[in-house]
Amino acid sequence: MELIKIHALATGVRVADGLVERLGGADALTIHEYATTGGITLELGDGLYINAPFDEPFSPTSALELTDESGLLELHLDGGPRAAVVGIVPLPGYLEVSDSTGRLAADVVMSHVDRLRVSPIVGCAYDCSFCDLGEMRYRTRPVEQLLAAIDIGLADHRLPVRHLLISGGSPGAAPSQQRYFEDVCVAIAQHAAQRAPAAGGPVEVDIMMSARPDAEAFVPRVVEAGVTGFSFNVEVFSREGAARHLPRKQRFAQPHLERSIRTAVGHLGAGSGRVRSLVIVGLEPTAATLEAVEWLSSLGCDPVLSPFRPTRGTRAGNLPPCDPEELEGVLHDARSIVAKHGVALGPRCVPCQHNTLSFPWDSAAA
Repeated sequence: MELIKIHALATGVRVADGLVERLGGADALTIHEYATTGGITLELGDGLYINAPFDEPFSPTSALELTDESGLLELHLDGGPRAAVVGIVPLPGYLEVSDSTGRLAADVVMSHVDRLRVSPIVGCAYDCSFCDLGEMRYRTRPVEQLLAAIDIGLADHRLPVRHLLISGGSPGAAPSQQRYFEDVCVAIAQHAAQRAPAAGGPVEVDIMMSARPDAEAFVPRVVEAGVTGFSFNVEVFSREGAARHLPRKQRFAQPHLERSIRTAVGHLGAGSGRVRSLVIVGLEPTAATLEAVEWLSSLGCDPVLSPFRPTRGTRAGNLPPCDPEELEGVLHDARSIVAKHGVALGPRCVPCQHNTLSFPWDSAAA
């Protein structure tokens, strides 16, 4: 099944004629609200989740096909293995639900399997080639809007939430923007600690964010408020690749990356899985990707391998998607590296592995 997921991540999936309509139509299967989460999310056996783009320009030529022969959904690779589909992960039930002031919750939060993502910032201070957030007009959302949307998401019974991720655009360098983001993270963590989701149990809160020059002050404050994990993303590791694909982030955030990661590891533990960093596979030579994996692992941080997917409307939108053979090789070598350092390929939350080059058995090996 590893090979099937690798192909799904690299080139998406072809869908048998008429199957999208039989499944309720494209609008019932996916929302293109974020560069890395478009696609149909399928559950296979052994707790394996796969997010497979099916309506992207590269999908019709994929070697992987989704069929419903004999009424059973199945993925099969041309000339290769087949895998039964246990289920399709639905879209959340609150897509048309508004808060008390008439603002749509789905403008602020979105559920992916068991995770609720909340986006405090519209747009982004950075200009990464693979992301479309930087094209939006930058503005911040009022904290009361964020908390109201979180409550709506946590109450959803169609796609019950077990943890929350603060993510989306990065704040600007101005002190007021940095303070806003810090205060919002504290408010969300404290709010989540007082709420019981439809899934039951405590709501853990992670932050996916850019590195900060004040990490030594930021990290302990939000951890004290209830934040349980961080993802300080490398994305593109080589100097040349970063200059090409994330020039503003390379200038303003990446100089503080090691300090941010070390600070988070110091508070949450080396090899704990609580500190992660996403590395995009396919935007720079494989050697640079593996250098990133080695460096992150040596810091006690879990690397998260995210295969590049060209997104329409971005500077990198015309680049080709990943080659499946390249992903196989990266996965093999990265596993050896993380094992040497006592970390794992993240994320360790199995449902959250749906769009990353990682598997449930990678989490178990840590």
